[in-house]
Amino acid sequence: MNHRYVVGSWATDDELVWARRNVLREYKNPSMIGSVTHKMVAYNLENADGISVHSKDYYYGKPPTLEWIHTIGGVCGSISKFGTGMAQAFGIPGFPVGQPGHCAFIWLQDGTHWYLDNDISGWAESSTHKGIMYTWKIKAPFFTMMLEAQQDLQNYRLSEKLRIIGASFVSDVDLKFGVLEEATTASPQNYDVWNDLNDAMSGKVNENLIESTLLPYLVENELSFGETKDVAWKKPVVVSEFQNYAYMITTDEGRWWAEQQEGAWVEIDLGNPCSIDEVKIHWWGTSHASEYDVLAKIGSEFVKVASRSNEDRQSDYYNPWGTLAGWEGATTALRFELKTGNIDPWYGKYYFGIRQVIVTGREKHVASVVSAERLVTTSEISGKELLVDGDLNTGTHWDSWININFPGICLIYSVGINWDGAVQGSQNLDCKVGGASQATFEGSFSEAGTDCFARDLKITLQGGSSYSINEVEANGKCFSTRDIFKMKLEDGFANPETSYSEYIIGEVSGIIDGFQCETCF
Repeated sequence: MNHRYVVGSWATDDELVWARRNVLREYKNPSMIGSVTHKMVAYNLENADGISVHSKDYYYGKPPTLEWIHTIGGVCGSISKFGTGMAQAFGIPGFPVGQPGHCAFIWLQDGTHWYLDNDISGWAESSTHKGIMYTWKIKAPFFTMMLEAQQDLQNYRLSEKLRIIGASFVSDVDLKFGVLEEATTASPQNYDVWNDLNDAMSGKVNENLIESTLLPYLVENELSFGETKDVAWKKPVVVSEFQNYAYMITTDEGRWWAEQQEGAWVEIDLGNPCSIDEVKIHWWGTSHASEYDVLAKIGSEFVKVASRSNEDRQSDYYNPWGTLAGWEGATTALRFELKTGNIDPWYGKYYFGIRQVIVTGREKHVASVVSAERLVTTSEISGKELLVDGDLNTGTHWDSWININFPGICLIYSVGINWDGAVQGSQNLDCKVGGASQATFEGSFSEAGTDCFARDLKITLQGGSSYSINEVEANGKCFSTRDIFKMKLEDGFANPETSYSEYIIGEVSGIIDGFQCETCF
């Protein structure tokens, strides 16, 4: 598809020959070719004779060829036309895009990603220029979506085949949902399939089918979520000074400095509770801290967990790595209080410098009571709502079983039974999704660790004739139909945090939020 943005060039063959002969040598590569326009075209509001760029005589009545633009100069439109033509001359796709009061252009840098050049407004405000063929929607970020889809061309083609079959040739609502959902799995970047799935969800799709279809993806996602990794990667950072550079601390894109000899600090928000195995600090230059404390937010308080004396540092020379061992306690934030620094030898003003902080550990969701005031069915007729009302003083009596329906597919960490007195008999806990058992737990307990996925929890009471229970409390994290589809969408993008991916994810998330679905959980 992208080669149409080469062969459809607005430049003539003669212009493209001129471009190949006259390009600046250092820009003659797929990483830089489009940006040569900023070196070869002067931004001139008037030509050498003082004629305004808004006059038809600005180019002295001649066509604005690449050579003539190079000679005379121009403003945004000419600069973008020249950059596009230079890229196309070397087989690199490119085309102009419109921004409010401005013309930018995009070109396929390194053959791997669309680069927005001559930009002033960003991807979200960029639209395909008149006369340029586009796919799906006119906004420029949709080109990045198509590029990502076609980078796995086999699965994109499969997704399109499934989409066409599901949308056009299947009438059964359950089968239609199954086919189109599989199309989103094959290629989450296929924009059209989300629109067709939206139509399919308006039918009364079997709820158990939705649950059982989405469960495998949720399980896979949660396994990845909980694996050992850098839990600080691209997490928010707040610092004592130079906030514009703070983000670099949790990436590998640069460095952060501090001019304060005393009292500088760095705080990283990990978001979810994390178990911490190790912390590595990549110091900048010789501006590493001779003294510092590390505080971890455990619960609602920051507590000291390490200091400089605990750090295993490679050396005290340039750019050393320092390593700290982990600690006990679910940590949601880290704070580094830097006390004694070393002034840098180059600028003579930075006492602290950090290139990157890597925090190795495992994330866990913030748990909540997911059973509170949920739908309960039991072997008894009355009083079932008292089991999940949050009141430990409302005792009820049961003779067989209790079923609690959760607000979504939930990862249940633990189930607590508050008995009226001691534990009575034995219990069987059955975690169900889509009507099928996912995990069972047998025993006599007041609290059981479960770590199971469940849409419904069935508690079978055994070993006695009746049982007196004050409250049942299930703790975990729940995911709705829309949550799971959004996970699938975001995971489909190689770099979901880029501005163009964020725009696309926002657009498709709007479709998902708009699902008119009676049976969605």
